[in-house]
Amino acid sequence: MNEDILAGQWKEMRGELKSWWGKLTDDDFEWIGGQKDKLIGLIQERYGYTRDQARDEMERRFDEFMNKARETTKSAAERLEAAGSYLQEKRLADIAADFAGLVRKYPVQSLLFGLGLGYLLTRCKSK
Repeated sequence: MNEDILAGQWKEMRGELKSWWGKLTDDDFEWIGGQKDKLIGLIQERYGYTRDQARDEMERRFDEFMNKARETTKSAAERLEAAGSYLQEKRLADIAADFAGLVRKYPVQSLLFGLGLGYLLTRCKSK
């Protein structure tokens, strides 16, 4: 993994890192601060790995993480594209009918969503 990518993604990855390497503490993660060599050194020290084993383990885990992130991004993009196509193809009356069908199917969830949306809108207006 590129050193710049690790440093840039460090805060987002900390939770995942903690699940991978439970022997590392919050203080360790603060000290590492996204630096690849420090992470490799601590993995090596805490888990008794050779430097090559620690580096390989880190690279494998980060590759898995990045692949998941790519898949998630791709899936989100596909869903946004599908939503955009839906909005382009449907007329307003059709969209309203679909919305009404959802409200009929999920009345409680719709009510809670509406209340939450109303709350957020009033909070935004008051600022």
